[in-house]
Amino acid sequence: MEPEPGLKVEFDDGVAHLVLDYAPVNQFDEHFLTAITEAVETLPSDVRALVVSSSVDRIFAAGGDIPWMASAPLEEQLRFVDLCQSTYSLFEQVRYPTIAAVEGACLGGGMELTLACDIRILGPDAKLGLPEATIGLIPGAGGITRLVRAIGRGAAHDLLITGRRVTTTEAIAIGIASRTAERGEAVADALTLARTLADGPTEAIEATKRLAVIASQGTIPEGLAREREAWESLRPSAKTQEGLEAFAEKRKPDFRAAARRAEQS
Repeated sequence: MEPEPGLKVEFDDGVAHLVLDYAPVNQFDEHFLTAITEAVETLPSDVRALVVSSSVDRIFAAGGDIPWMASAPLEEQLRFVDLCQSTYSLFEQVRYPTIAAVEGACLGGGMELTLACDIRILGPDAKLGLPEATIGLIPGAGGITRLVRAIGRGAAHDLLITGRRVTTTEAIAIGIASRTAERGEAVADALTLARTLADGPTEAIEATKRLAVIASQGTIPEGLAREREAWESLRPSAKTQEGLEAFAEKRKPDFRAAARRAEQS
């Protein structure tokens, strides 16, 4: 009987923390991907932010099982690609913000997962790359599409065609990630950020994420129409009203109190 993949899920008042714990390298296989999918799909309805990290030393995730791909039937491999796509896409599809805390190697499918997250926080020793082209494959689970959208064709083509790895410094410079952390602090920083978002104006945050994910789809007038529709829907929110009043009154907004008042009225 095959061992169950290691996966830990922690909750703290609206913040979910998904910890990849599949030694030795958090390698993605059918069991591990299925476990991740089930974990995300069964998170409580009150989750307002999600952090994904790794407990494996110096590894975020190392991608798929290449020796298996070398011998497995094509149909099985195609099902595996479909599962990779659907699993990673969950981090983009959930309504709340998702944050990847990356320490160490983040390669292949590991990087594809982080590209589906809204925010990436890198430790100083992070190494990121999509090396599939160097062994005759392509990143088939979103790596090409999301990397080009994230950083533009010039830098993305370089990384995708050569398969080279980039350090935290270069990843920040070319826009793969937007935040760095001190050594060993990426997870703590991600959880702090997640707490801030979970306690914030969640309707506005969720609407912003939803619109940002599809911002490159359609024409500019279509995007403007979506923004106006979301703005109109959002404006009556108690949290929105609290944010506006707090700004006008030069005080810190209390979005959770505003939500409680709305529930009681």
